[in-house]
Amino acid sequence: MKMKIRCIDGERYRNAFLAGTAALERRREHLNSINVFPVPDGDTGDNMVFTCRSIAEGTRVSRSLAETASSMAEAAFSGARGNSGIIFCQYIHGLARAFGPYPRVDAPAFAESLLSAVPFAEEALHRPVEGTILTVMREWSHAVRRISETETDFAVLLPLSLEDARKSLRETPARMDLLAREKVVDAGAQGFVDFLEGVVEFLGRGSLRHFSLRSTTAAPAGSHEHSHGDEMPPFRYCTEAVLHGERLSRPGLIGGLSRYGDSIVVGGGGGRFRVHVHTDRPAEVMDRLSGMGRVSFQKVDDMKRQVEARNSPLSTVGLLTDSCCDLPQELLDRYQVHTVPLTVSSGGWEYLDKLTLKPGEIYTALRETGRTFTTSQPAFGEFVKRYSFLKSCYDSVISLHLSSALSGTWSVSRKAADHAGGEGIHVLDSKNLSGALGLLVLKAAEAAAAGKSCPEILEILRSAIPRTRIFAGLNSLRYLVRGGRAGAMAGFVGTMLNLFPMITVDPEGKACGFGRPGSERSNRKKMLDEFKRLTDRHGLEKYSVLHADAPGTAEELAADLEEACGRAPEYTMEISPVVGINTGPGSAGFALILED
Repeated sequence: MKMKIRCIDGERYRNAFLAGTAALERRREHLNSINVFPVPDGDTGDNMVFTCRSIAEGTRVSRSLAETASSMAEAAFSGARGNSGIIFCQYIHGLARAFGPYPRVDAPAFAESLLSAVPFAEEALHRPVEGTILTVMREWSHAVRRISETETDFAVLLPLSLEDARKSLRETPARMDLLAREKVVDAGAQGFVDFLEGVVEFLGRGSLRHFSLRSTTAAPAGSHEHSHGDEMPPFRYCTEAVLHGERLSRPGLIGGLSRYGDSIVVGGGGGRFRVHVHTDRPAEVMDRLSGMGRVSFQKVDDMKRQVEARNSPLSTVGLLTDSCCDLPQELLDRYQVHTVPLTVSSGGWEYLDKLTLKPGEIYTALRETGRTFTTSQPAFGEFVKRYSFLKSCYDSVISLHLSSALSGTWSVSRKAADHAGGEGIHVLDSKNLSGALGLLVLKAAEAAAAGKSCPEILEILRSAIPRTRIFAGLNSLRYLVRGGRAGAMAGFVGTMLNLFPMITVDPEGKACGFGRPGSERSNRKKMLDEFKRLTDRHGLEKYSVLHADAPGTAEELAADLEEACGRAPEYTMEISPVVGINTGPGSAGFALILED
């Protein structure tokens, strides 16, 4: 005879949450595959699983429901990801408020708490839409209250209410034209029902031993099941941040962000909010948020690239690099190259290279202030998330990063690849950076687009890396000194003598000086002479021209190089902020791949 459950305390609440999370994990890739709203970027399953696992792992369990629910809400705030994840987080926050007076709840109190949490979740959205996770949450909560009027045993109440949640889910296409057109239910709503099914199954079994709780960072199950939606999202970047401030209000945040994009969700409260918005201008969004309070977390995902990878990959081989790869956006888009940003920090603020921080902002700060900037590699979890996604879209992945002698990016990427199930993921050290890394990525991308296999592309890269070089002339040593890349005395002497240093990267991937510092004119001649010497001896395959806030200098250098070799560079572009904080404004140079 099955035991009756008359109340829910803190331990049961958390155990039920674990069971729901395990069920969600098993359905992760299916949720990704039916994700068409608000954009078909194929990550609803990933985001909901990450959110729920973060909550489950971060909760401090107590026999008191109020204490456990409060801890769960705190963990939800820290771990929420994506549109559905933040809505779910806000629902958990609403439940924590409702459970505040209770060490345990019976069925009627539980039902009333569910209903009171729904408006709390709805108010987080700029424009709530029917036929989504919110609809199913609301209708399921009403069903629980209705059934609780005659049934007080949770072991009976929740299975009965599950049928109402399933019915509401089936009706989502009737409430949203997009879902009806794509012949799918809403992915977030499906995830919520999957979660409830896990909870109900747990109540039936009474034990968590049946449930396999995999890590959030594990690769998603399944492989090439793509989303139904073919249209590109109206805005490119899914942008999230955590904002702290005493005078912040949810309506004020939502209203202020509405000019930048759509899919606005603002969760949290009490001077701390989790912000989600789809936008083409993540840097402007972060700049506005920074003016309103302190930003302690930020994330920017390229939804356009995610949709392409899910629906129309150019190759069976996915390519990943980091933001130190200086390759024009047009080429990154043409060849569907995925990138992960490094972080730039200054004065307690953090920025995502090339996404929430643009080169122009760096150079203005370097010229006009004494601010120092530091850089750090992407987080381990960020790489694992990328690899999990890429493995679900491609047969194999090649990841190419800036020199391991200059950054820990390659090392973190390699470890994350192993953690995500390293078979099929190949992480290479370019032993270079900036435009040199860009040329190597371009070479790999061209090979992938031409239908080359993964082993063939790897061999192409391993052959090209030793033949790839970069040279740059700097306007001053002061920025290398400020960034800790050169001794203070060298900077003092260079400034006093008005010398302009030249730098390169040696075959081991280490930055070093090149030639004797001289005037800007003499340095240009030395770089041109080195270009001629190398290309005359080895032949020239590709080259590019780079600059840091010096387009005129770069244009002149490009003309000189074109005259020397008889062809134009592959591209001319401004270097990434991560590189620019060390070279400083006014620097210019070139990268090249010599012939085999």
